[in-house]
Amino acid sequence: MSHHHEHSDHHHLRSNENITAIAVFLSIGAMVLELYYGYKINSVALIMDGWHMLTHVLVLTLAWLTYKLIDWKVFSGIHEHKILSGSGFISALFLLLITVWMMAESAMKLMKPEMDVTTGALLTAVIGLIVNGVSAIILHRGHEHDHDDINLYAAYLHVLADVVLSLFAIVALFSAKYLEINWMDAVCGIVASAIILKWSFSLLKKSWTDYHAC
Repeated sequence: MSHHHEHSDHHHLRSNENITAIAVFLSIGAMVLELYYGYKINSVALIMDGWHMLTHVLVLTLAWLTYKLIDWKVFSGIHEHKILSGSGFISALFLLLITVWMMAESAMKLMKPEMDVTTGALLTAVIGLIVNGVSAIILHRGHEHDHDDINLYAAYLHVLADVVLSLFAIVALFSAKYLEINWMDAVCGIVASAIILKWSFSLLKKSWTDYHAC
């Protein structure tokens, strides 16, 4: 029975590892596009989405590496769930720090809400939303099959945060391009940051609790 449980755990970890790798590759292309157009048109919402995408690429890479280290038995004397929870806690810190920075950038942008939105920038935000949405669905399905994997849940939360940022970026860019409401960019950044801050604190608490419960 114990052998069957270990085999099942290993299968879930390998499956979660593959899911995470797919999400990494999907995110890299969208990140490059968002940062390029964000700086080109001076959109804080698109820039934030791009930089946040970079952090979640790093976090997803950390999550994937954690699975590989477990697979290679690098931490053979430590319980797997403790390792996964520790990785989740580091991911939560990344999410918290980048979100605080995003909120500060958005607040500063309120003072000078200037931007020149191109069709390419708006299309990039839509592509970012689609990529993040697909990644979120993939990671969520993995989490549904393994609720105890905080590492995978942290990766999912990062991608879900990017879904929120992509949505707000589209609203901001559309408002600036077609309604000439440039200040919506900064407002969307602040609101999105507030939502993600709540999630990051929740993830910090959950991963910390699970780490010490192992």
